[in-house]
Amino acid sequence: MRLDARGRTIQDCKASGPQFAGALREACDWFSAVPDSVFRTVLPALGEWHFAPRENHAVAMAFGARLGGRRPAVLMQNSGLGLAVDALLGTFRLYRQGLLLVVSNRGVLSWEEIQHQDWGEVTLPILDALSIPRVSLDEEGMGGLSRAAERAFADGEIVALVVERGNIDEEEAG
Repeated sequence: MRLDARGRTIQDCKASGPQFAGALREACDWFSAVPDSVFRTVLPALGEWHFAPRENHAVAMAFGARLGGRRPAVLMQNSGLGLAVDALLGTFRLYRQGLLLVVSNRGVLSWEEIQHQDWGEVTLPILDALSIPRVSLDEEGMGGLSRAAERAFADGEIVALVVERGNIDEEEAG
């Protein structure tokens, strides 16, 4: 644990936004996201990515990309899992296609907004209930990203890379 620029407790940093984006580009070649502050330094560093207004739309676009031979990653906040479940199970799971699902696990830290608190408690149990394998960036570092992507595309399954608040530096380099 460490303190952010505001003096709030956050998880240890595993990568800058550009470092994380570079590793994502090595593992995947197509990206969609519903923007989240945890990814504020990642998305601009990705170069090309596809904005989605809702998480189920991001998953649907990624499925089309996968059918076109791409290796997609979808970046979303944990609260978006609720919207994305049917799209995840009805596309990627049904047709055994690989997807790297990068999930920011908001609501775990005591100072985070109240609307995130419930999701902080249920995110990991939901992934487990859906039998979506998960890899923790906090525990495994950047090697976890590579491992998650390899498993997703080699095994044709959805694999979630769980990112805790602070694992990616959210501060703009200046």
